[in-house]
Amino acid sequence: MPKPETNTSGEPNFTDLNSPASAEIKQLISNLQQSHHLRSKMMNLEAWALAETMDHFLPGFWSRFLDNRRTAMKQFLERKRTERSSQAATTNPPADGIDIPQNP
Repeated sequence: MPKPETNTSGEPNFTDLNSPASAEIKQLISNLQQSHHLRSKMMNLEAWALAETMDHFLPGFWSRFLDNRRTAMKQFLERKRTERSSQAATTNPPADGIDIPQNP
């Protein structure tokens, strides 16, 4: 008599999805997401408070900070673009499909 086949695929069945352990995991994930959201709000508030304080002691601090940040971001993006273009140039095969070795 043949043995019944068991489900060996990685797919959970309906009873697994509604188990108490699954509900607990869903609750933990929800709590973690809420905690992450609150933490990012607190970080934004702390950054704003620091900027306000520094602007009080050094007028114009915040505008100079934003200018420096904008410049740094442009430099970062430009560096990433050049890295990607150099990587693409070294990994792409020649257009004719023939690889000619370079002699040093």
